[in-house]
Amino acid sequence: MKKIELLAPAGNLKTLKFALDYGADAVYIGGKFFGARAYAANFEEDELKEAVEYAHLRDRKVYVTVNTIVFNKEVELLLKYIDYLYQLNVDAIIVQDFGVVKLLKDFYPELDIHASTQMTLSNLESIKAAYEMGIKRVVMPRELSLKEIKKIKSATGIEVEAFVHGALCVSYSGQCLFSSVIGGRSGNRGRCAGPCRLKYDLLDDRMNTIASNMHLLSMADLCTIDYIKDMIESGIDSFKIEGRMKEKEYVASVVMSYRKAIDAYLSGEKINTDMYKEMMSGIFTRGFSNGYLYEKKPQYMSYTNPKNKGVPLGKVISIDGKKIKVSLLRSLSLGDGISTETGEYGYKVDDIMVEGKKVDEAYKGQVVELKKIPVNCGDALYKTYDAKLNKLFSVSNELKSPVDVFVNMREDKPLNIMIRNNDIFVSKDSKIASVKAMKKAIDKDTLIEKVSSINDTPFYVNDIEVDMDEGLFMPLSEVKETRRKAVEDLIAKKLKYREPKNIHINFHKSINDKIGDLKLSLYTEREEHVKIAYELGVDRVYFNYRLNYDAIKDVICYRDKCEVVPAFPQIMRDELDDFQREMENIKEMGFKKVLVTNLGMYDAAIKLGLDVCVDFNLNVSNNLAADFFDKADTITLSPELNIHQIEDISSRSNAKFEAIAYGRLPLLTMEYCPIKNLKGCDKKGCEEGKYFLKDRKGNLMKIVSDGFCRIKVLNSSVLYMADKMNDSRKIGLSYIRINDTVESDEEIKDAIKEYKNSLKFGTCDLHVKNYTRGHFYRGVL
Repeated sequence: MKKIELLAPAGNLKTLKFALDYGADAVYIGGKFFGARAYAANFEEDELKEAVEYAHLRDRKVYVTVNTIVFNKEVELLLKYIDYLYQLNVDAIIVQDFGVVKLLKDFYPELDIHASTQMTLSNLESIKAAYEMGIKRVVMPRELSLKEIKKIKSATGIEVEAFVHGALCVSYSGQCLFSSVIGGRSGNRGRCAGPCRLKYDLLDDRMNTIASNMHLLSMADLCTIDYIKDMIESGIDSFKIEGRMKEKEYVASVVMSYRKAIDAYLSGEKINTDMYKEMMSGIFTRGFSNGYLYEKKPQYMSYTNPKNKGVPLGKVISIDGKKIKVSLLRSLSLGDGISTETGEYGYKVDDIMVEGKKVDEAYKGQVVELKKIPVNCGDALYKTYDAKLNKLFSVSNELKSPVDVFVNMREDKPLNIMIRNNDIFVSKDSKIASVKAMKKAIDKDTLIEKVSSINDTPFYVNDIEVDMDEGLFMPLSEVKETRRKAVEDLIAKKLKYREPKNIHINFHKSINDKIGDLKLSLYTEREEHVKIAYELGVDRVYFNYRLNYDAIKDVICYRDKCEVVPAFPQIMRDELDDFQREMENIKEMGFKKVLVTNLGMYDAAIKLGLDVCVDFNLNVSNNLAADFFDKADTITLSPELNIHQIEDISSRSNAKFEAIAYGRLPLLTMEYCPIKNLKGCDKKGCEEGKYFLKDRKGNLMKIVSDGFCRIKVLNSSVLYMADKMNDSRKIGLSYIRINDTVESDEEIKDAIKEYKNSLKFGTCDLHVKNYTRGHFYRGVL
């Protein structure tokens, strides 16, 4: 059976060494730039070098994250960074931005590309397209089932990497604007502030409370150790552990657990997975679930505590003054951390009393007296920090690579030491020859001892063969020096450093003056709003017909004076099996353009000769990405760009660009459905936007379905720029888009009229009260 790669996270050098020492085959790490975990410690350049050396000398791999969107002003820094990674001979670059893909393919074809889960390649056709363009591996979206993963693997030659353990994002990765829109910290830039872990209320359209003051978007952690057989048989090549911001003890415990489970399955043995789950829970857990592996809508969530829940410790049986008595379900030691179920109250245990006596440790079944925290009798307490367990995983045995050594010692000839490490051979001769001993000769045992003394290197001697004449002499210092130089040669051969390429890219200003005519577009999922747009003279309408042929046929009549462009859902999975056939149907109806939301759609449309409009969710944020989609008719830029960045991109390209300037931006796009979990499925109500999330400030964020039971949470404020069209004219855009989500007929009429008036006369009547300028004037971190 094929080898399964166990891939571990590392936020710093110490954790990287622990991950490899405890059994990881590879690690993924981030430097100080362009990584999706900007708040991890991450690696300085010299630390990156040490990390790659540590791994490569021990036959392990290092993948480096460059998985954020990139701005034009950062391209020079990006090039220097990638050039450095190229010199280090890292094993792969993990990428989100399509511009970075283009850069790597054009200038660094020697570097393997892994498509980050941030790229949102959620369907077979997108992954096929990625494979055709030279991407070696795709990190599967966490939302895919094992059935889908198996289908993808069997239909492509691409390497498949899937998360097996750790935190789950509630939104599709790469499709989350929550932290960005709410606080200016972009998840697409690695700076997510985690607003999904906060408390919310769930309300209906009558403002009835369905759930109150709960962490409604906080997912339980993924744990697949019970499903190793299914995971392996699905064809997954690499088992990925989440957690670049976790401590070394967490990484060590999870790596060891999955290493044992994988090896046991491959050797036909059985292991007690409950034991390993208990151990991993003792380090960190929000509660474990199997995520989306077997269902599209996970039911088990972390509603009460979004942080480390720990493991059940015991029940409060009495409260007396400043003390509480707890009946223990498991042992408790000094230095352990305990908390209430919600995680609001807790402390580090520094005093344990059993039957009136102070003890260092108490055991299951005993009643202990502890310092009081705000609890009631009958409440459960949890152990959130296990001092003994953390101490156990705070040390490691250094991983070393095996070598076979062959020694040849002949009279009047140099001593020869040959070392074999996997398929690498090195041979080194001493500077002087061996001679007949005048006094004491080197015996075989002494020679073996001196040649084998490599404990201070990344290697250990697996086997040694000595072929020598009797009665010879050579200074032991020369033997050791020859051995040292042989090991140095082996290290040099294994590291394979490269010379820098020193690539430079100049984005030339476009010779075309694009400032001037600015057209109005509308995106909608409602046929009646297509008609309204037609009647009010909108230049272009993107109609998301939700794969409903009757709907798309009904709008054909509006094409005589309004450009109608079929559009597709933001996320597409098994709703559509044949992208090529879908494009053929659209073309047969007489449509010349399509708005695409994923790489597979883009590829299928281009091959069929349709003009392609690239939607905002493909996160085009720089000219490299615009060049990647060089066959596009129009590119809707990322809503995370400010006007200066938009102008800079536009001025350096002849492409037509569009920006969303009206609407409730989707903060999250989820498979998880809070309505189904807490009230029961209400497909009609969900599609009509009859439910809200209310945050701690009282803001109401509407929940809507995309027609395929996929959930969007919309911003409470409407993006509004109708009174700022003069600014929009100056930045080189071809289209300004109104994004219609839950607007009524009257609201969409008002919006179109205001934008039309502003474009034509420079004035408008502001009808929106709760509005935002989005990122047009602030941008993101």
